[in-house]
Amino acid sequence: MDKTIAAFEARRQFGRILQDVLSKGDNYLVERHGEEVAAIVPMQVYRAWKERREEFFRSIRAAAERSNLSEEEAMALAEEAVQAVRAEEARKSREEVEAKP
Repeated sequence: MDKTIAAFEARRQFGRILQDVLSKGDNYLVERHGEEVAAIVPMQVYRAWKERREEFFRSIRAAAERSNLSEEEAMALAEEAVQAVRAEEARKSREEVEAKP
């Protein structure tokens, strides 16, 4: 379960937080001045995230090696993809607004 805690309280209750993470599998989101700045999660969650991240970057490197694109061409292609996603999101938003009575 995700729990949010202020940084000051996290510091005061760190032992209990670690026990909750270890025994219950709780996730803590640590806030400072109302902004989330850190997460305390079980090691298996962290390791799984780290492995997925490493696999993602391995696949990106492999795709880059196969594509033979220059950095400029790759950046242009990425920008084109970003613009296409944004246009699709805008289209969906417009359709939602138009569908409301």
